[in-house]
Amino acid sequence: MKLTAIISLLAIMLLGSTGTALAQEKSCSFDMVGTWKAQLSSAEARLYRFDEKGGVTVLSVTGTAEPREVASASYKVISNLDEPKSIAFTATGKNRIFGALKKTMKVVSYTDASVTCEIPGIGTTRWTRVDADRYFIVLSARTEEFYDHSGSAFPVVIKLAGGVPTIDAIGVYSDGGKAAFGTVPPSVYKDYLRDARNESEVTLRLEINSRQYERAFKIVKEWQRRAREGALLYGTAADSPDDPASLNNILIVKAITETLNQCSEDFDLYKLNYVYPEDWIADRISPGFVPFVYFRELRRRNEARHIDDKKFQELVPVPNLAIR
Repeated sequence: MKLTAIISLLAIMLLGSTGTALAQEKSCSFDMVGTWKAQLSSAEARLYRFDEKGGVTVLSVTGTAEPREVASASYKVISNLDEPKSIAFTATGKNRIFGALKKTMKVVSYTDASVTCEIPGIGTTRWTRVDADRYFIVLSARTEEFYDHSGSAFPVVIKLAGGVPTIDAIGVYSDGGKAAFGTVPPSVYKDYLRDARNESEVTLRLEINSRQYERAFKIVKEWQRRAREGALLYGTAADSPDDPASLNNILIVKAITETLNQCSEDFDLYKLNYVYPEDWIADRISPGFVPFVYFRELRRRNEARHIDDKKFQELVPVPNLAIR
């Protein structure tokens, strides 16, 4: 990559890391709102449904029977320097919570999808988050589409609720054979959700959890707003001797992919950090091709997690999806 592009990208990344320019939180936030599952045995489990008003409902699940409410309580997360230390419960009515009217459990560790806690009188247990919906991210890029032999490159985030997908994408895409930057239209991204057909294409499809989706979605919406309002970090060609769309796009793909591992080492990510010789992509590749090579490297590292065409089409029913 040209030295001017490296210097300008490093500067803007430092700016983004100290503010909200990339709409990316820097810490792994703790949020109990939602449903959590504790597996007691192969046939029995407990569901804990935490609401936003400080209430929790406990349900017993046995086999295939409908969940049965067994307790309810109020709860309060006790934190120290924004780190959760414990959760205090107070049973409501004539209920008991963990066998008592009041109980405080220690938070040992947590990720996007699980929390490990110590409950007095019960011991250490692990809860896993239960998502009613399913979430996916697709990283797609091509070459040989534009005059300089580069091509479209953009991340796609998908929420599947009740079998109906909600899809958002942002980045560089082909508009009648010419490079465009901004919100990718459905008529365009449908063809890019399929698997790669040759060496000039790359696609990586991953299932993610709700928190990973929320962070990625937030970044997508922020950059869609910036593109719509003309508030991009690189606005015009006058801002840089390099293509501003490509430089903006590098920031987008870096920010979105890095959210996947924000709370745990969930995926094998390449460090697109512009530090030589660790980051060989930024060192060797010009800006317009960086997302393509970066996505190809991520596909190689996470091949076992990639969802193939047939399975993806079964999971995500996109009308007229261009699957070969």
